[in-house]
Amino acid sequence: MRLLDLEPEWLSPNVFIFRNPTGGDVWLTCKNVVMSRREQSRLIFEENTKYAGKSVVLCKKDVAWKFSGKDFSTLTVTPSIDSSASGNWHGFITNGEIKGGL
Repeated sequence: MRLLDLEPEWLSPNVFIFRNPTGGDVWLTCKNVVMSRREQSRLIFEENTKYAGKSVVLCKKDVAWKFSGKDFSTLTVTPSIDSSASGNWHGFITNGEIKGGL
């Protein structure tokens, strides 16, 4: 499965959102900067009303990933994205490909 299959969208230059690879109507977030949950909520629900009323898993405030690649088709995110505490996906995005946890 490719990240592009999961309707990814940049919410800012440092934060993107995508559908949970394991299915359902849940959206996961990923960021490469430290950002409070309030800042994330504002960015997702107030500045982008598209996600109002949707189930979105926010990142822990002190967690930040490293992004490399020029777009969603080549994006690599390290380390793994672990949303398993909310019953969702835990895996990797490597060169635009979803790996693990499917």
